Amino acid sequence: MKKYFSSFIVLALVACGGEGDNTADGGTNSIVATTNPGEGVSEFEEVVNNPNEKQGTTTIEYIETTHDFGNVKYPGEYLYTFKFKNTGNVPLIVESATASCGCTVPNKPEDPILPGETGEMDVIFKPKEGQQGQPVTKKVTVTANTDPQQTYLEISANVLAPMVTN
Repeated sequence: MKKYFSSFIVLALVACGGEGDNTADGGTNSIVATTNPGEGVSEFEEVVNNPNEKQGTTTIEYIETTHDFGNVKYPGEYLYTFKFKNTGNVPLIVESATASCGCTVPNKPEDPILPGETGEMDVIFKPKEGQQGQPVTKKVTVTANTDPQQTYLEISANVLAPMVTN
């Protein structure tokens, strides 16, 4: 009898999951409360609560895809914010933004952009010493749930040569 009782307790503890209540994929369960009982979870809450779930594809429209900083000095740090709009019917999720060089740092939005809403992506350009005296063009590859999946932004600058003093 003791053997069966011990097995039952072990089974009950395993079934309850203990502290944390993790799901099979390593995430955590969460409950979303709505202010209007009977209504479903909003699209935004669904995307936030289920980020790994395939949400479909959307389209993105940039206000500008290129930016010229003009003449810049080394050392320095130059920021430009690219603005875009989700022109599709599902939330826009920017998966990654990568630069063609370590001197360019893109900062992608972390939250989904709902249909019809606008978003921003900051791109920081930090000229390197070896770029002095020449024009520089760098590309940022944006990967998102869009069609096409990858879009491109471009920054350019003329990195001034150091002033020689005697």
